[in-house]
Order: sequence, then structure tokens, then C-alpha cells
Amino acid sequence: MSSYFNIGKKLFSGIGTAINKTKPNVPKTKLDKAKRDLNLAIQKNKASKAKLNQTIFEMKNNKDLTFKGSNKKSESNTEAYKRIQGENTKTIKSMLDKATENKKDGGRIGRKFGGGTDLRDIPAGKKYAGLKKLPKEVRNKMKFKKNGGKI
Repeated sequence: MSSYFNIGKKLFSGIGTAINKTKPNVPKTKLDKAKRDLNLAIQKNKASKAKLNQTIFEMKNNKDLTFKGSNKKSESNTEAYKRIQGENTKTIKSMLDKATENKKDGGRIGRKFGGGTDLRDIPAGKKYAGLKKLPKEVRNKMKFKKNGGKI
């Protein structure tokens, strides 16, 4: 039993070690800060150089540009906040309007036996003679009327 446990322990022992072995780059001295900033600048330079080389290649071969320039102004945080606030206000307003609107959205509405609907006249003829003799409540449940229109 313990041999199986040791095998399982060995299999799962490597999980998460890469995260533990990676040390954060927190500079402690001015020299370390300068080295960090230099490394960041070198990396940005490499990226811009690769982007430039890609654009030159595409221009030589008459292909569409991957990195197209934009003349549009990017959205600032305050502009984004105002836009999102406006969208949220519209959504909340529509929700409130729908909640306060006197609209029936489905389900069983009204009384169980169709209350509030128009009742039909009792048809003439011998066949419906007994219907006229029934009590008013029974006729209303059957949606027939003797006097009046709605329940």
C-alpha cells in the first residue's frame, strides 16, 4: 500500500514547482532598477524592430499590412466610464419601465375559470333549454350569460 502512495507522491510532486522557483523581479537598489528598465527597453526595441521588419516585408511583396496605423483617438478612462454609465442607465431604465408597465407577460393571468372574459349568449333552441335554468355561477363557469356581459 505504501509503495503505491510513494509512486503517486512522485507523480504529483512536480506540480506547481515552476511557480515556486520563479522569483519576482523586485529591484532593491538603484542599479537593479536601472538594469530592469534597460531590459524592458531592450525588449520593447526588439518588438518594434520585428514589427518594422514585418511591415517592410509586406510592402515589398505587395501584401496587406498587418500593423495598420490608426488616426483615431483612443478612449480615455473617463470617456469609457461615461459610456458604460450611459449604457447601464439605459438598461436599468428599460428594466424599471418593464417592471412598472401594466403588461401581462404570460402564465395564468386572472381568475382560474377565465374570469374577466366576455360571456357568450345562451343559444336559442330546445337543446339549450336546461342551460337557462342553471344557477348564474354555474352558467358563468361555462362562459354563458343570462344577464350582463363580463363577470
